[in-house]
Amino acid sequence: MNPQTDTRSLPREEAARREAMTERQAYVDIVKAVLAHLEAGTTDSAPEVLRVSTAIYTDPELFEREKKTIFSDSPQLVGFSSELPEAGSYSTFDELGVPVLLTRDKAGQVHAFLNACTHRAARLKEGSGKAASITCPYHAWGFDLKGQLRNVYEEKSFGPIEKQFYDLVRLPVEEKYGLIFVGLKPGLRFSIDEILGDTAALFAAWNLGQTTLVGTHEWNLKSNWKLALDTFCEGYHFTPLHKASLGDVSIGNLSLVHFFGPDRRNHRVAFPNLTIKRLKEVPEADWGDDLFNEFQLVHFIYPNISLLVSPAAVELFQLYPGKEVGEHLTRYRCFWRSTQPEAGWGVNSPQQHFEFVREIVDKEDYWVSANVMKSLNGKLRSFNTFGRNEPALHNMHKAFARGVGQALEQAPLVRDGMA
Repeated sequence: MNPQTDTRSLPREEAARREAMTERQAYVDIVKAVLAHLEAGTTDSAPEVLRVSTAIYTDPELFEREKKTIFSDSPQLVGFSSELPEAGSYSTFDELGVPVLLTRDKAGQVHAFLNACTHRAARLKEGSGKAASITCPYHAWGFDLKGQLRNVYEEKSFGPIEKQFYDLVRLPVEEKYGLIFVGLKPGLRFSIDEILGDTAALFAAWNLGQTTLVGTHEWNLKSNWKLALDTFCEGYHFTPLHKASLGDVSIGNLSLVHFFGPDRRNHRVAFPNLTIKRLKEVPEADWGDDLFNEFQLVHFIYPNISLLVSPAAVELFQLYPGKEVGEHLTRYRCFWRSTQPEAGWGVNSPQQHFEFVREIVDKEDYWVSANVMKSLNGKLRSFNTFGRNEPALHNMHKAFARGVGQALEQAPLVRDGMA
């Protein structure tokens, strides 16, 4: 796949053809790599086993530094373009201590603001919806969808002000490939193309901005946010933990890991489906055009996003630190991208697909995460271990350590407790 391919100046039909060719070649490369691992009995691996201090999940001081650095210094994927479908659409975002208001203006441009009136800081909007303008519920100051102050209620009695100094506080925002990223600091600079790196070509082909929201679920879990993220980053647990739910779908302990973005801190893990084994006996020329059905692609986007893209759907998991080190919020939103009603994991409707994924995470992944947190809270274990077959975990936690100005060192090999 050539990430530099630019089809914007080509006729529409030719651009679509070239994008399809680029997308298919990416899938061919993934299938070839999986088949090579199947032949050799291997998986993508890190150079060595990594021991990490369990304090990365339990230290309250580290937790506070993470919130002040990792989250405030990093752009946030807040949603998809389809969630602001037309002019006048708005939505709000509050999970990281900075209330954000998103709007789409009459020209189709997305804007992000501090969700606070510039008169006396009253909250302007709740939830999502559509409006021709923004009116403060406290004193009726009026703003347009670009955040400009247009009228002051009873201006004659209020007194003269220089309105250009009372526009809404603007936050950096970018929309591309159907993704919307927002920075929580006015001066934060970022680029979606830089975030996605050489995966941008696939995101462009997927057209995620045309997806349809199926359902939303939230977990307020007694688990550190990083510990919960760990469950999305390796396939070593698939066969033991997901035997009943995914045992007849996925291949356990085999995955491809691709690092991308700034400092290669993001990753994509390809988890192959059992059906891929049939291609060992099929010539590449006869593999067909539905290779994306042979694996799942799970992306980690720093610092707190797990994004699973498949032919049927997109599973967006946003993980936010809670008030305490051992608490967090996960918001899961399922978006449908398939025109085929039975394109999900053997289920019959988008709603059933959403419920299927939710149950797996709830009853299996997050059940384990909450129980691991209970064990760590006892502070009797000094280290956890990431195997060579869990390279995405190595990379992700090293990125978190860099985010707070530290290096992730090998934890000492000690015998905890009594034998």
